[in-house]
Parts: sequence; structure tokens; C-alpha cells
Amino acid sequence: MKAEMSVMLNVKDVDRSVKFYRSLGFDTRWETQGDDRHLNYAGVGIGDAVIALGRIPKDAGSMAKDYADWVSTPLGAGLMITVELDDVEKIYDLAKQAKAPIDSPLSERLYGTAFMVNDPDGYVVRFLRPKGVYA
Repeated sequence: MKAEMSVMLNVKDVDRSVKFYRSLGFDTRWETQGDDRHLNYAGVGIGDAVIALGRIPKDAGSMAKDYADWVSTPLGAGLMITVELDDVEKIYDLAKQAKAPIDSPLSERLYGTAFMVNDPDGYVVRFLRPKGVYA
């Protein structure tokens, strides 16, 4: 069975988040602009991994009722996203060049080679080459 997954992050500034993820080698999959010409929803991806980035304000009308609990928590709270890929060293070099806030440097771990960065809203993103998967 083939399965794919994406995650959506509520962010303060979609434009800023898209720029951050693009600096790490992601490409833009889609973008939706609001009336103010700023992005209000976008998708970035690397390989088959996709991260949706949206700004859900607390005063979003009927949408706010559906998302009220979600948007009332601090952004980045308790979430780690893991992106599995073969060339983790390349992404690490891009992160260093972009001066991304590296939370944990590239290292060999029991489960593979990995490093972690914090995105602009405090979400932790781990880039991982699992042991034995990409040989």
C-alpha cells in the first residue's frame, strides 16, 4: 500500500515561512494570496514530503470556531516534523548557509544520521536519513 502524508502548520507569516523552507531546499507546490497580496496558504515540498503553511487568525469567522483550540495554543508547541531523505548532508549545508537556527547539529544516532532546526514559528524540523533505508 502506498501512503503519503502532509502536515499543516499554523504560522504567523506564510511568506516568511515559505522563504525559510525554500532556503532548506524545499520547492513551492502551491500558493494562495489574500486580498492584501500576502500569502495566506502555501505548500512546500521536498521529494514526496509536503508541508502546508497557513495563517489561521483567531477572528477567522466560522473557520475560527472549527480551529479555535488549535489557534489558541502557542505556535510550534510540542510538534516535531521528521523529513526522511537520503542527502541529509546537503540539507544541513543549506541550513548552515541560510543561518537557520540549528537546534541539534548533524550527527550519527542510533536510528540514523540527523539534525534538527527550528522554523520561524518554533516548529522543530528533523531531517533524517534512517539507518539502512537509503544505502
